[in-house]
Amino acid sequence: MFESKHILVALADPKAKSSPAVSRAQEIAAKTGARVTLFHSVYSPYVAGEQFYSPADLERDIEVAVNARKRELERLARPLTEAGISANVRVRWDYPIYESIVREVLREKVDLLVADSHRHGAAARLVLSNTDWQLIRLCPCPVLMVKTARRFERPRVLVSVDPMHAHAKPAALDERLLAVGAALSDSFGGKLHAAHFYMLTTPLATGFMVEPLPLPAAIAEQHARDVRKAFDALTGRYELGSRRAHLRTGLPIDELPELAEEIDASVVVMGAVSRSGLKRLFIGHTAERVIDRLKCDVLVVKPEGFKTPVPRRPVNRPVVLPPL
Repeated sequence: MFESKHILVALADPKAKSSPAVSRAQEIAAKTGARVTLFHSVYSPYVAGEQFYSPADLERDIEVAVNARKRELERLARPLTEAGISANVRVRWDYPIYESIVREVLREKVDLLVADSHRHGAAARLVLSNTDWQLIRLCPCPVLMVKTARRFERPRVLVSVDPMHAHAKPAALDERLLAVGAALSDSFGGKLHAAHFYMLTTPLATGFMVEPLPLPAAIAEQHARDVRKAFDALTGRYELGSRRAHLRTGLPIDELPELAEEIDASVVVMGAVSRSGLKRLFIGHTAERVIDRLKCDVLVVKPEGFKTPVPRRPVNRPVVLPPL
């Protein structure tokens, strides 16, 4: 059974009439008994610019902004409380937004973050400047990016694994991904699928170009056997059979969205690992690139023991007001 005790729903637009992320959190909470917090981070450099405000005026305007957002979140939370789910709202005056969300995850010991996912351009992906990409990299708990309002009714849960660890993923992460996917599918009466994609080529640098070079036939055949053996060993305990265990050649960025659409997946479960410095642009690269191309929800899971570099204390003092 999928387990969750505290779900945080990060909302970018509290004024929205409805939110697929809130609805998804409600579905999961109804199955797990988790409490739900609707969260919004608000900040304005104009209001925060103390050179334009006296301390009293500054606190007053911050209070007005925070209270206005709280009223909007309470409206979105009403269907949850009416359904018997423990739900509350939280607004913080904090920046940047992704750090504010991660700080709330740490502060409240949240075990699942749910957020509406929005499409972004190639340039945004390249520099990882958007909140959702930053959450994929930095949030220590699983992140569910909600891309559709379709309900989780007997969902097909597709887990993307890497049994050869070609992308520097810890070996234990694949086991965790499958366990999470199996628990999610069992909780909603769905079906678990697993997939791995691999290449029968090797990169060849020629001048300024890098082109794929086909492996010699004997080496390619041996590599295919090794991949099959590792994939079967990883997925064998789940008894998926040939129809739900998908081993294919190709790049995940191309093949994973195609497979998800082919089996009508409700959610894809994938892993992401973050590194410091320049490498952080490339580790978790598949998760960040493929999320735009998937039409279903995406659940991103970190390895056990992942430590976020986000500081627990913000540079800008957060403000949380009591309920109205």
